[in-house]
Amino acid sequence: IEREYEKRLKKAVREMEHSVVYWLSARYKANESKILDSATDDILKAFRRLLRQWTRNFNELCETLPRWFVSKIRGYTARNLIEQTRPLRDAGLGFNLKFSYMSNAERQVFQAIVSENVNLIKSIARESLTQVEGIVLRGITSGNDLATVTEQLHHQFGVTERRAAMIARDQTNKATNNLSRQRLLDYGVTKGIWMHTASGKTYRETHENEMNGQEYDIREGCFDPDEKVNRYIQPAELVNCYCVCRPVIPQLSEEET
Repeated sequence: IEREYEKRLKKAVREMEHSVVYWLSARYKANESKILDSATDDILKAFRRLLRQWTRNFNELCETLPRWFVSKIRGYTARNLIEQTRPLRDAGLGFNLKFSYMSNAERQVFQAIVSENVNLIKSIARESLTQVEGIVLRGITSGNDLATVTEQLHHQFGVTERRAAMIARDQTNKATNNLSRQRLLDYGVTKGIWMHTASGKTYRETHENEMNGQEYDIREGCFDPDEKVNRYIQPAELVNCYCVCRPVIPQLSEEET
C-alpha cells in the first residue's frame, strides 16, 4: 500500500514537472532562447495560469487518492487483527471478530486520516509551486538561459518527490496504527506492548532502550522520556517512527473456563 501510494504521488509530481519544463522550453524557444523584456508580464500571467491548473489537478487527486489509501489500510489492519486473534478462536475462547461494520469512533478516525492526507497532498502542490514560481520568476528577470532554469526546476521537483515519498511512508505507519488502535478499543482491548523496530530512518534511543517491550494503556499511549518529547505518544505518532503496538488480548482464565 505504501509503495502504491508513493507511486501515485510521485506520478503526479513528475507530470507537473514535465508540464512546467515543457511550457517553459516552448516560451524560451519562441523568444529565440531569451525571454524578451517586453513579453515578461504576459509570460508570467500565462505561467501563473499553468500553476493554477496544477493546483486544480492536485485538488482533483485529493478527491480519490486519500480515501483509496485509507480504505486499503483499513482492510489490511482488519486482516492483521483477525490473524492475531486466530489462536483464541481456534481454542474456542471467543473473539470472533467481524469488520464489515464500522463504529462511529472508527469512522471518525477514518475521516480524520483522509482529511490529513488531503491537506498533505494539497501542501505538496502548494509548496512546490511556490518554489517553482520563484525559480521561473528569477530566471526571467535575471535573463538566465533555459538550461540554468531547467536544472534548478529539476532540483526542486526532486525535493518534492522525496517529500512525497516521506509522506507516503509516514502516513502509512500512522494510518495503520491509528486504525488498529481504534479497532482494538472497539473490542475492549486496552493494553498493548510497545514494539520497537529499527526499520525507520530516524533512530530514537528511548524507543529502543526504554519503551521497547513496555506494556502501556493504548488509550493514552506510552510515555516517551526523551527531553524533546516528554509526553505520552502512540506508535508511529512521531515522524518516521516505525514502532508498533502488540495488543495484549484478554483471555479467559482457567477458573472462568
